[in-house]
Amino acid sequence: MSVDELPFDSVAVIGLGVEGRTCAARLAELGLKVYASDIREDVDVSSLERLPNVEVELGHHDIDRIRECDTVYFSPSIPNDAEIVREVRNIGVPPLEDLLTWPDSSKFVVVSGTNGKTTTVHMIDHLLDKLGIDRKIGGNAGGGFDGYATLYVRAELARPEVVVCEVCDMTLDYFSDRAPRYDVAVFLNLGLDHLDYHGSIERYAARAARFCDRARETAIVKCDGEERKVVERMESTPRCYDELDVEVDIPLRGEFYRLDAKAALLAVAEITSEPPEELAPLLSDFTSVPGRIKEYKLGEGRLVIGKTDNLSALKVVLRDYGPLDVVFWGTPRPGEDYRIEGIGRTLREAGVERVYVFPGLSEETVDDVIEELTSSGIEASPVEPSEVASKALELARRGRDVGVLGNGQDVIISIQHDVERAVRFLTAGSERSRG
Repeated sequence: MSVDELPFDSVAVIGLGVEGRTCAARLAELGLKVYASDIREDVDVSSLERLPNVEVELGHHDIDRIRECDTVYFSPSIPNDAEIVREVRNIGVPPLEDLLTWPDSSKFVVVSGTNGKTTTVHMIDHLLDKLGIDRKIGGNAGGGFDGYATLYVRAELARPEVVVCEVCDMTLDYFSDRAPRYDVAVFLNLGLDHLDYHGSIERYAARAARFCDRARETAIVKCDGEERKVVERMESTPRCYDELDVEVDIPLRGEFYRLDAKAALLAVAEITSEPPEELAPLLSDFTSVPGRIKEYKLGEGRLVIGKTDNLSALKVVLRDYGPLDVVFWGTPRPGEDYRIEGIGRTLREAGVERVYVFPGLSEETVDDVIEELTSSGIEASPVEPSEVASKALELARRGRDVGVLGNGQDVIISIQHDVERAVRFLTAGSERSRG
């Protein structure tokens, strides 16, 4: 199917956060006409203004322009009872989700939780590829994909057998209320992230339970530990991926990767009826997703690199990849204090001696992170992102155990690429000298 065969050729995208901006740009690139608006005036829409088939409006939503569109996509952050949602309902412009036909013919799998979402989605994709199953993956723009609406439209065009979507935990209510109905829900873990949005772990658990209960077929959940708070609030009975008695042999260290793999195995088993134990060997050549935790050994030293943007993720990485002597830490955005509080104490208790702080998501929070670290008794100082790879490599080659962790997926991916190039060069030089 070409874009001309869609039941709409123009869409209003309401709300221009990361999700809205990404979807507006990608839908325009597919050939749709887009009207994009946000009530705020301080949104960076430079990437949209360069596109000829996008009209951008800040400061208000133009109801007359929305009325001219074939469909409307409300950013998941906009609640159902928002005034703009009620106004658009009154003028009769249908939501994008109501015009989709693929949910009736494709299996729809959604994956959420605090940590491991992207890796699990890619593991499911890897398994489906090995089985020769046609699929589309995507979702959470904040996680590196192209946004929910983009995935929906691409699925409408391709009509795949399976659609797999990464779901940010801050959009659980949207998936419980407005998203296309999904067949299988995977909820990985309940961690200390986005608590400024959720308010408490208990409210987060309640949202996760609603998300799981909406699945048409089954929900796959970690049933032990903190995640019991989700299971206790569910009306349906989940499948517990942490209880799956299958040996998982993947070329990645870290118990969390094995847990992600078990969740992926159960999800694929559910939609294909293949036994998990027969699927497990298909993951033997799975490689880590860019920006996620990867370990490099350099003589007596080690270098551990990957996005670790919340306290729960940090504790897991230190448990599975520690001890670390020196850490380079990427900063969060301004206002994300929940991604700063506690990291100093956690790193100190893990034996970390020194931390270099680089702008991961913002330069404005470098001093905030340094203050948190020094108040916990850790020596800390700033460093530029361009210097991280060389400094980290030098320390590792001198026998230190080094971590490049924290916030800033794009920056960490860039550092990871620099390290990989250097490691390949060093490995080739070592082989030449032996030859």
